[in-house]
Amino acid sequence: MTRILSAILLLASLDAVAAQVLQGRPDDTLAAGLSRSEPTLIRIEGHRIRRVFGAEGDFDVKADKDAGTAFVKPTTDKPAFSAYVADDAGRTWKLLLSLTDGPADSIVIKGRGGESAGKRPGKDSTRNLEIKRVVLALDADGETDMESRTANELVPLWKEALFVLVKIVQGPLRGEKYQLSNASDKPMVIDERELYRRGVVAVSVEKSELKPAETTAVYVISEPAE
Repeated sequence: MTRILSAILLLASLDAVAAQVLQGRPDDTLAAGLSRSEPTLIRIEGHRIRRVFGAEGDFDVKADKDAGTAFVKPTTDKPAFSAYVADDAGRTWKLLLSLTDGPADSIVIKGRGGESAGKRPGKDSTRNLEIKRVVLALDADGETDMESRTANELVPLWKEALFVLVKIVQGPLRGEKYQLSNASDKPMVIDERELYRRGVVAVSVEKSELKPAETTAVYVISEPAE
């Protein structure tokens, strides 16, 4: 009952709170802020949200099926993470969400070039669906339906870090799973944005803060080189 009341109060206060309007296309990465302490309402202009998904452990989702919206609350200490929002038009929107200490501002996703209300494009979310498939394949212990191989390759990163490539998945997108270890004698804070490079479409770090000698998994999804 407390959660329902909180959701109703948040909806009632939308007129008094500034919304973050994200305008773009499904292949774009749309950046927004997400409150650490309060649920954030996400809606898509002219459409209903069917699903919100991302790396396990990053956030909780409470769907409002009647309104076609969703409330998202982070459950991680990461400074930022990626999430994907699928709508009833078959599109999947990629969000890069940075955590903030302030109150929640609702997030409104708007299509660009006439993609919002009234227009229902075909399934143009292939790349984002592939991102999800690759992440799941990288985390699978057994066989997957994608070409994959294990590895044990040390990759230069930072002098304070030990960065080892442990698995590769190849398909329309390339997925790489790493083990990142803190090789220093001080705590290490990892920002996903530091791991983006040319061609990378998604990055996920399992644990954003590492104690000395502590290790975390890192997932990097990129487009194949031309």
